[in-house]
Amino acid sequence: MTSSNVSAVDGNFSILSVSTGTNGRLMSYTFPAVVGEVYDISIWAREGDQGNLPAFANWVGFNGFTTTVISGTNWTEYTWTLTATNTSPIIRVYCSPLSGATPGDNVYIDAVSITLQSNDNEAPTAPANLTSSNTTSTTTTLDWNAATDNVGVTNYEVFRDGVSIGLSGGNTTFNVTGLSANTAYDFTVFARDAAGNVSPSSNVHTVTTNNANDTQAPTAPTNLSSNNTTTTTTTLNWNAATDNVGVTDYQVFQDGVGIGLSGGNTTFNVSGLTANTSYDFTVFARDAAGNVSPSSNVHTVTTLNAADTQAPTAPTNLSSNNTTSTSTTLSWNASTDNVGVTNYQVFQDGQSIGFSGGGTNFNVNSLTPDTSYDFTVRARDAAGNVSNASNIHTVNTQSAQFTDYTSENSNLPTVDWTARDLFANRNIGIGTTNTRGFRLAVAGDILSEEVRVALQGNWPDYVFNEGYDLMSIYQVEAYIQKNRHLKNIPSASYIQENGIELGDMSGMLLEKIEELTLYTIQQQKELDLLKAQNLLLLEKLKLMEKQMKNSDKKY
Repeated sequence: MTSSNVSAVDGNFSILSVSTGTNGRLMSYTFPAVVGEVYDISIWAREGDQGNLPAFANWVGFNGFTTTVISGTNWTEYTWTLTATNTSPIIRVYCSPLSGATPGDNVYIDAVSITLQSNDNEAPTAPANLTSSNTTSTTTTLDWNAATDNVGVTNYEVFRDGVSIGLSGGNTTFNVTGLSANTAYDFTVFARDAAGNVSPSSNVHTVTTNNANDTQAPTAPTNLSSNNTTTTTTTLNWNAATDNVGVTDYQVFQDGVGIGLSGGNTTFNVSGLTANTSYDFTVFARDAAGNVSPSSNVHTVTTLNAADTQAPTAPTNLSSNNTTSTSTTLSWNASTDNVGVTNYQVFQDGQSIGFSGGGTNFNVNSLTPDTSYDFTVRARDAAGNVSNASNIHTVNTQSAQFTDYTSENSNLPTVDWTARDLFANRNIGIGTTNTRGFRLAVAGDILSEEVRVALQGNWPDYVFNEGYDLMSIYQVEAYIQKNRHLKNIPSASYIQENGIELGDMSGMLLEKIEELTLYTIQQQKELDLLKAQNLLLLEKLKLMEKQMKNSDKKY
C-alpha cells in the first residue's frame, strides 16, 4: 500500500493498494464511534490497471452495510449512511476476492469522509479538580479530571483571569507560559463536544508564580549511562535532577563540548560519532532562572568497530504453513547479531529464491503439485556476513487435479500437441538433457512478450528515505579501488560462479541509479552555488573597473 500521484480526486495523492499474493489483500481503517449514532461515509474509488472485482466488503460494527463492488477505472464516489454497533468499527477495501486473486490486482481510493449525524444539544459536564504543578516564575502546568458527554468530549478551553488562552487538543493537561514572576492568576477550564456544546466552568484554581530572584542551582544528574551503541550513535540516559523551583532542561556535553539540550527529557540520542572511538559524556541540569547544576558523572562510550566480521547466528525452527499445490509460507525464529540482522536469504533445494526484506516469513510460489522441496534460510548483516544455514525443512505440496497431456510417444519428433496446462513432477529441459537441478533449463534463446520477477524483498526506494547513509563520492572511489566493484553489487568472480538472480540484480542496479540521482542533485546544487558566486565576482569586477575609470578621470 503506497501513495500515488498518478491519479487523485482531491489534492495530489491517492492510496494505491496492490495484491502481492493470491489470498485477497485488503486495506482497513478503524475509527472511534458511538454505538447507536448514525454516520455518513463517503469514499472515492476506482479499479487499477489490473482490476479483479475490488470491493468494499466485510465491514465490522455497522448496521445497514452490504458488500459494494468497485467497478470501472473512472473515479466514483461510494456513500453509505450507517448506524454504529461497535465503538471501534472497521472499514475494509479489498483488491480482489479472497479466493481467485492474482498478484498485481490493485485498487485506488481517495477523499475518505466520515461524518457523524447528530442532533446533540446536551453539553458536557464540567471538568473537575483543576490543579497545577511545576510552577516557575513564568510558567505552570494545569491538570484536571476529564468531563463526560452523551456523545463525546472533543476539546477543553483554558481561561486565565476570564480570558481564553488556548485549547488543550482534547488532553486534560495544559502548559501555561508567558506569566509574570510573583503574580497570582485565576484559571478555569470548559469542556466542548463535537456539536459545539460548552460545559459549565471547572473550579477556579489560583496559581501564584515564583519569585524571579531564584539563585539556587539544581542538583547534579546522576547515574549517566548509555545503550543501543552502534558504530556512529549511542543513547544516553540519566536520573532526573531536583530543584527548589523546577528543572527546565538538561545540557549534554561530549568531550567537554556542548552538543545539545534534551528538551527536559532524561534521555538523549547522540549521532555522528566515529567507529571504534571512545567519548566522555557529561550532563548538566538547568532551571528557569538559568542556574546550572554541578556535572553528572563522566560516562565513557566506545563505539562499535566498523569492520564487522562476526556473522549472525543461524535462524532456527524453520517451518511452513498454508501449503497448497503450488505455494507455501515459510517462517522461522529470528537470528541474533553483534550489530544487527538486516535480511534473510531463502534457499529452495540449495538454490536462492529471494530475500525476506528482514522479516521472519516468506511466501513461496510457482511450486509443482505433489512434489517435495527442501528449504533453508540464512541470515545476513549490514557488513555482508552470512550465518550458517537453518534447519532443513521439507515441504510436500498438495496434489492437483489436472488433465495429463503426456503419453508414451509424447517426446517423438513426429508428435506435435498443444496443452491447456502442462505439469511436470520433475524438471523440464528444452534443447538439453542436463537441467543441472533447475526446474526449467533452456539451451538457447527464449522469446517472450514479458518476464515478470516477483520480488520478496524491499524495492530500493529506501535510498530516498531521510537518514539513508549515502557514501561520499570519495568513499565510493576508495571502495572501488579496494574491491574493484561497487558496494552491494556482486563481483565478476561471484557472478561467474553463481550466476545472476534477475529480481535481486534489478533491485541492486536501481539502488545504484537512485544513489546516482542523489549525487547528481548534490552536484547541481554545487554548480548553482558556484554560478552565483561567479556572478557576484563579475559584478564586483565591473564595479572595480568603473571606480578605476572614475579615478582616472578625476586625476
